[in-house]
Amino acid sequence: MRTLLLAEELLLLGLDRSTRRIGDRFDGRVLPVALVRDLVDAGALHLDGGDGPDGGDTVTPSGGEPDHPALAAALAAVTRDGTDTGSHAVAATAAHLARTPAGSAGGAVGQLVADGVLAAQEYRRFGLFRRVLLTEQDPEPARALRTRLASLLVTETAPGGHDGLLLALLGLTDLAGDVLPPEIDAETRGVAQHRAALVAEGAARDPFVRAYFAVRSGWAGN
Repeated sequence: MRTLLLAEELLLLGLDRSTRRIGDRFDGRVLPVALVRDLVDAGALHLDGGDGPDGGDTVTPSGGEPDHPALAAALAAVTRDGTDTGSHAVAATAAHLARTPAGSAGGAVGQLVADGVLAAQEYRRFGLFRRVLLTEQDPEPARALRTRLASLLVTETAPGGHDGLLLALLGLTDLAGDVLPPEIDAETRGVAQHRAALVAEGAARDPFVRAYFAVRSGWAGN
């Protein structure tokens, strides 16, 4: 199994297995932020540190072409189909992506289905409105993900960059506790949820956490 994108991990954790749909508590505004981070990790965008006039780190297209369809679509969106190769704040990039179809769940879900991680069943509600039900075709990726994150929350292990951002975004959307197995006792669960809140608080200056708040506020920066 390939390494999952941050956006794909968020979607797997946001899937409500009882309704077979992305849960109502899942905040889809984390997805464009995660996709920008995934573009950096894939080498398609270069992250430039430092404080610019627009208040945060910037990203610049590197010329790389990602193989993942969702990342290819996201890169096309943030570069205006390759016509914009300039540097932009992470927050502005995520906010722009959020206003395009490439910033939604479709591409990441489609690849998870293509890889056999999820199975999709389409139907039409009242014969008119298209709906998609999702089931875990291969439960191992989600199980391994929850195990990895739960171990970080119930031990003193400091999360690394990728997992730290993942936990921070989950903490900001009140989903961090969902990675814990049901047999965890109430006291340990409380400690883990407090630790998730601390991770989110500690990541407050992370450019991608700031980008999430920009997207959430509907910021229309350049």
